[in-house]
Amino acid sequence: MKSYTQQRNTFGVDTKNTSSANLTQGDEWMNDFHRRLLSKADWPFLHRPRTLTTFDPDSVFTAATSDICTATDTILTLTGTEVEFTTTDTLPAGLSINTKYYLIFQSTTTFKVATSLANALAGTAVDITDTGTGTHTVEVKTKFQPLPYDVDLIESVSVLVGDTTYTPDPVSSADEWEKLQYSTYTSDTTEKWFVRDGKIAFWPRPSTSGNPVTLNCKIRVPDLNRADYTTGTVDIVTNGSHQVTGSSTSWTTPMVGRWIRITHSDTAASSGDGEWYEISAVESTTVLHLARPYGGRSLITGAGATYTIGQISPLPEAFQDVPEYHAAYRYWSKEKDTRADTFKSLRDEGVSELFSAYSFNDLSMVIDDGGDDFIINPNLRVHL
Repeated sequence: MKSYTQQRNTFGVDTKNTSSANLTQGDEWMNDFHRRLLSKADWPFLHRPRTLTTFDPDSVFTAATSDICTATDTILTLTGTEVEFTTTDTLPAGLSINTKYYLIFQSTTTFKVATSLANALAGTAVDITDTGTGTHTVEVKTKFQPLPYDVDLIESVSVLVGDTTYTPDPVSSADEWEKLQYSTYTSDTTEKWFVRDGKIAFWPRPSTSGNPVTLNCKIRVPDLNRADYTTGTVDIVTNGSHQVTGSSTSWTTPMVGRWIRITHSDTAASSGDGEWYEISAVESTTVLHLARPYGGRSLITGAGATYTIGQISPLPEAFQDVPEYHAAYRYWSKEKDTRADTFKSLRDEGVSELFSAYSFNDLSMVIDDGGDDFIINPNLRVHL
């Protein structure tokens, strides 16, 4: 497998130009081609599970004179979420019943409120001057919650409630969804799901929070732009374990989804297996977890193994060079150099083999006449 940094370095070698400006231009060419290529078919390697949890439609809450409200249950505290308040007696001073407010995120269970969406986005909160009396309730007016950041298309959904898994059907249209909203209905027996504007909602509206939701989906293709990270060493990793412990590392949550390779060497005490493993979670600056268990020999405390964390294309390993071939072709084409022909040939051969090996659902609406030298559908060509 090749990381973004390795691809960038290869582009510098292939173009005999390692200037920062040229490498940055190469990044743009590679990413543009990468996105176009991965939009050409329903690639199986882009299908991944993603998870989220249901949230309560309403919750008891308390308020403080710091303007911070604390919900008893898990609600949607996303900034801009519309809410209304009710009480058995008197709301905290500054809040009114039957009035729409907009949340300002503080944590998963705490929030401030604003009188308008603009104020919420600006962080301008309502001044709460006392805690009120009685039991106060916040009702979340929206039924939608954000999808995980990289979800492009949802194919199926399952909701786990206790020991029962529900598999709701997708709503066929916005019109059908609106008809389902004619009356208020809450239940954990999920029957329908609907996606709009990067958010998902369920019908009936879930009545409790924390129920795991699994989304089988096609992910978006990110730009490759993160340099390899190699600070510190790997201290402990055990064969068959998902956990990796580092020394003098500063691992962070944004590294989830990248890949780690513990360097293979001739030094038994510090040699990893040299294979790439996807990072599924970062527990702390020195502890991360792998999507698959480590398959190499175990390293014990003080191993001091070198490693690389890299951003890697979702393309199958054998075809990860293809975007770089395209970028090198663009470079030499611009220079009117015959070396462009070599890289164009490498690119086209790689694309053709990728379609032959992995494509099962060409999304093109038009038969390719071969005039576009970018991608030719191999299903429309005769191989001798």
